[in-house]
Amino acid sequence: MRALVLALILAFVDPVFEAGKTYVYKYEALLLAGLLEKGSARAGLNISSKVSINANDQNTYFIKLEEPELQQYSGIWPEDPFIPATELTSSLQAELTTPIKFEYVNGAVGKVFAPETVSTTVRLLSQTPSQGRRIH
Repeated sequence: MRALVLALILAFVDPVFEAGKTYVYKYEALLLAGLLEKGSARAGLNISSKVSINANDQNTYFIKLEEPELQQYSGIWPEDPFIPATELTSSLQAELTTPIKFEYVNGAVGKVFAPETVSTTVRLLSQTPSQGRRIH
C-alpha cells in the first residue's frame, strides 16, 4: 500500500524534496476486484490517509501514512455503500503507519525498504507498484 501511495504521490507532484523538510499530502486510493460492467458484483477497499515524505539525503526518503482509514466494499457497483473497516484498520494500524525507506533517483522509485515488523502482505503491497515506476 505504501508504494502505491508513494507512486501516486510522486506521479502527481514533480517532487524536489529538500533534506530536513517534511512534505504532507492527502491520499486516497480505491482498490476494486470484479467485473467492470455497471451493476456487477465487486469487492474492494478504500484507503484514505495523510502521507508525509521526509528527505533523508540526496537519494533516500521516508514515507509514512498518518491516520489511515480503511473502508470495505462488497456489493453491486456502484449502488452499495462502503462500510468502515474498523477491525481491519485497527489490526493493520501499526504496519500501515511504520515509516518506509525508499530510493528515488532521476524520477524513478528504486528499492523500497520495509522493516521486518511489516507483514509480507503489507510489504508486497508496498513494493510491487513502485518497481520500475517512472515519474515525469
